[in-house]
Amino acid sequence: MQMKLGFIAHNDPENVEKDCLFAKENGYAGLEYNHWGSIRDLDENTVKQLAKIQQKHGIRCSMFGVWGWNHLSTDKATRKEALAMLDKGIKCAQILGADVFTTGGGEIPHEPIGTKVNEFVKVFTPYLKKMEKAKLVPCFYAVHGNSFFDGLAAYERVWERLPQIRIKFDPANWMHHGDDYLDILERYGNKIGHIHIKEHLYRGNHRVASQPAAGMGDVQWGKVFAFLYEHDYKGWLSVEPHGSKWGRGELRLKMLKLTKQYLQPYLV
Repeated sequence: MQMKLGFIAHNDPENVEKDCLFAKENGYAGLEYNHWGSIRDLDENTVKQLAKIQQKHGIRCSMFGVWGWNHLSTDKATRKEALAMLDKGIKCAQILGADVFTTGGGEIPHEPIGTKVNEFVKVFTPYLKKMEKAKLVPCFYAVHGNSFFDGLAAYERVWERLPQIRIKFDPANWMHHGDDYLDILERYGNKIGHIHIKEHLYRGNHRVASQPAAGMGDVQWGKVFAFLYEHDYKGWLSVEPHGSKWGRGELRLKMLKLTKQYLQPYLV
């Protein structure tokens, strides 16, 4: 079994129909869905409609993500809504038959890492059981969006208590944060649960000048795949069209085609 290739889809039925057609015509196996505040307005009937569209075209749901919500907020109302959205997201992921569920760890500003880890374990243990029951791999994103996972050390502390936690790994994000993304892969490739394929092309002063197709920027994809194979990664590679240029319109479609073409020699 080899790694599977997908991409981040739109969230509305009309455009998901188009994404499924594009995926089928261009050799992609799965679609990923992500919601920030939009999870509030997502209804179950729409999710069921998306599932039917995917089933019709033989396309899988690779991942469902709930982003930006502070599940550890010290404000009771904020936490209550965040956890309600977490529950909603797990249910939506189950309807879609997703393989992976991704969210942030939450954040408690100005508190030490030990306090954050203790609260994370307390809050998330019952939700991890729900994910396990739904056969979802629990992944947590890092370095942005209400997530105390601001570096590898935070994951290491959580793994001492909850070893089933996986990283939603985006080399470009880690690189931009100033971390050695290859070091993370070399040491903890076995803890990667989902991968975003996104490119960063840097110009002077560490400025992201473009986010084009894979292979056109500064991420060392050959080295990334070397460590993925060493750790026998068999999960999803989800291409992320991003930015005002390559993230929309015709350039989005070209980015998806060019990225698949670039990655194909690494997939055996």
